[in-house]
Amino acid sequence: MGAAPTGADHRRFAATFELMTEVLNGTRPSGMLPLVTAHARTLARVPLAFLALPAEEGNTLRIEVAVGTDSDRIRGLTVRRGRSMLGRAFSSRRALSARIAADQTLIGLPAGPILILPLETGEATRGVLAVVGQPGAQPFSPATARQMLLFCDMAARLIEMAGARVSDTPAEPAVDVTGPDEETAPLPTPGQA
Repeated sequence: MGAAPTGADHRRFAATFELMTEVLNGTRPSGMLPLVTAHARTLARVPLAFLALPAEEGNTLRIEVAVGTDSDRIRGLTVRRGRSMLGRAFSSRRALSARIAADQTLIGLPAGPILILPLETGEATRGVLAVVGQPGAQPFSPATARQMLLFCDMAARLIEMAGARVSDTPAEPAVDVTGPDEETAPLPTPGQA
């Protein structure tokens, strides 16, 4: 029998259920991204979280969403996949942690601990989510890293589901073009011609 859920588990469950509700309410993937990032920041208890997605040019990642302290300084930054911590996490499909966010390609990050998590669906990596702690803060604990990995895994799948729901939305129903005084001819039953 497993251990009882912790407070961190309950917070992760609540964040995940809120994301599920958004998917069921028809929120598009672009609307899910800020929610995922904000929840990650809250769950990790850090001043900054951001999400980077593949840019149109294939070898770069662009920070699309940033939430928290100095988020405006990094939102929109583009980094090469092969030359950045973000790119290594994206390409390897593995989480990456460092004591100090010292990535020369990401000017503007506070010099605190960083945890970078791939948004991995099992079939593809959709982007990376990063949480950055205060300068001088302790590195992320294994328990925090585990909670964030579990959250990221579910968030990636929910973002994918939101995209699938959008593409599966049926088209508008056909409009009846007959006027109020016109009748439509009944369809013949089988055997009648």
